[in-house]
Amino acid sequence: MWAGDEFEPAHTWLRLGVILNELLFWMGSAILIFALAGPRINRREKIHLSRGIDIMFVLDQSLSMGAGDFPPDNRFDAARNMIRSFLEGRSGDSVGLVTFGSQALLRCPLTSDYAWLLARLDEIELRELGDDTAIGMGLAMAILHLSDSSATEKVILLLTDGDDNTGEIRPEMAARLAERHGIRIYSIGMGSKEEAPIEIDDPSTSSVLRGHIITDFNETQLRLISERSGGKYWRASSPGTLMLVFKQVDALEKVERRIESKISSQPIHRTFIVFAGLFIFATYLFRRLVLRGIP
Repeated sequence: MWAGDEFEPAHTWLRLGVILNELLFWMGSAILIFALAGPRINRREKIHLSRGIDIMFVLDQSLSMGAGDFPPDNRFDAARNMIRSFLEGRSGDSVGLVTFGSQALLRCPLTSDYAWLLARLDEIELRELGDDTAIGMGLAMAILHLSDSSATEKVILLLTDGDDNTGEIRPEMAARLAERHGIRIYSIGMGSKEEAPIEIDDPSTSSVLRGHIITDFNETQLRLISERSGGKYWRASSPGTLMLVFKQVDALEKVERRIESKISSQPIHRTFIVFAGLFIFATYLFRRLVLRGIP
């Protein structure tokens, strides 16, 4: 009905519809004005013009790596955390992962997709490959996947707390292979010289066995295989020293990179025009079908 000088919708929902319709119209108009200004999305992309370093991590996952002398972590988790931190500061390098216990296994071939490698790293559990320590086999597996690389710098980063005690290939033989292929081996011996607590899951009884372990690995052997291949050896007995070791490796293995920044621009005005058109057309339909032409 008419009341006074203006039309009052008879129902509350219709009055609300009129308000929303007006709001939709002005939103559409504002979006259309914005679209006519020609908005664009700019993307900056770094393009590496020269190849980086090829790095293979060789990680011990034998029984003794469960020792808890890297609080709040055990040796194995501390090593994984340091690998994550190391990769956060790198870009453009190809990185792979080999783990070993009684046997050696390629977990991730050389890749620049660090997120994918770290996902594979998170999947690994202690003792999956046995309780013994096949350092030579782990190194040989890494050398095999680095030998065909065309990178000018090839590096193996070995993290272990044990003495090589199984496998067909001795660490000295692996060091000679690395030297032949121009691959440097950086060895990190993990573990304090004191007793360390250790927890072992016993799958046969679903129980946890607790005890202590004394690390007594062959530092002379690790030093020799590193020096023969042109690398270095460090002993890491705490989280702090392990971090310092990784920082030294990171500083040693840097190459001058040629990087070009590429900026691409993509117009997005068409999307806004479509939305503006839909909004304004919706207000037109509302007026024609609901208000039936009443302004």
